[in-house]
Amino acid sequence: MPHRMVTRLGEFDVRERFAPLAPSWATQIGFAIFCLGLEAIVRFMIDLFAPGTAPFALIYPAVLAATLFAGWQCGAIVLVVSELFAWYFVLAPRRTFALDSADDASRLIVVAFSAVVVIVLAEVFRRLVQNVGSVLQTQLEERDLLLREVDHRTKNNFMMVSSLVEIQRRRSSDDAVKSALSEVLTRIDSFARAHRHLYHEAHKVDSVDMCSYIAELCDALAQALTLHGPITLSHTCDEVLVDRDRAVTIGLLINELVTNAAKHAFNGRETGRIEVEFRRTDGGWRLTVADDGMGIGAGRAINGQGGLGQRLVDAFVRQANAKISTESGAQGTRVAVDFSA
Repeated sequence: MPHRMVTRLGEFDVRERFAPLAPSWATQIGFAIFCLGLEAIVRFMIDLFAPGTAPFALIYPAVLAATLFAGWQCGAIVLVVSELFAWYFVLAPRRTFALDSADDASRLIVVAFSAVVVIVLAEVFRRLVQNVGSVLQTQLEERDLLLREVDHRTKNNFMMVSSLVEIQRRRSSDDAVKSALSEVLTRIDSFARAHRHLYHEAHKVDSVDMCSYIAELCDALAQALTLHGPITLSHTCDEVLVDRDRAVTIGLLINELVTNAAKHAFNGRETGRIEVEFRRTDGGWRLTVADDGMGIGAGRAINGQGGLGQRLVDAFVRQANAKISTESGAQGTRVAVDFSA
């Protein structure tokens, strides 16, 4: 954090900030007047308590600020005016350019030389920081271009894989094969949606907005599983950003649990409700998928009786270091997965 602040200070330039409003020379003069005004105010406050103390001390910070934020020309203006001001109003005898002794002349020369050194060093530092900032900006632009290219290629790959699976599904005459390939398509779609949300905002490439992700995922699942009318799929979510790997895992868990509920919870029934919740907890987050179906004990097995769905759910839970619990009865089934933060 400190080095970022230093970089931002070094890159700040009042000439660029006010470029649309005034030419560079006018901005430099204006900022020099601003620095001189602050210097005069501080000098006045010091003189209230210790008149004449360190008459040239305030020149250095004023010159430094002027050079850093408006260039060496502004620093030179502040130096000349400040030294003349201190010489005339602060150095004895006051309100005159006369000198009490030859030592005072030496002091003026030393102060001027020291301030020039400050101007040179500040200008070198400012240019170095700006050059570094320019290089970093170029690298960031190249990185963003590469990310967009990778993003584009990844989206194309997802679309190609989905198309191939969809073609195979349509060609198959076996209902079991069609069902299995449909599940594969929904899993691919979960990965693709997590990827889209991951790169949706350039400054959040490490996290996923779970509310929009889950909303889009549930809408896609409702369409893929033909959930409409009497059987509904709803979702609620807290405003949470989750790291990308865990977001993909959560999306795949939702896919498996909702698919299982849609297939097995409402056998023999025309109405039903599936609810997906993602909430903050004291130690992390909780994903809940609940339905008001027949329950596991009424002939329904969670995740396909220990089949691929069950193995995938177990694998996703282990991968995320999460804990899963299942409650089932005549009022339906509720599966909760707790993730640590």
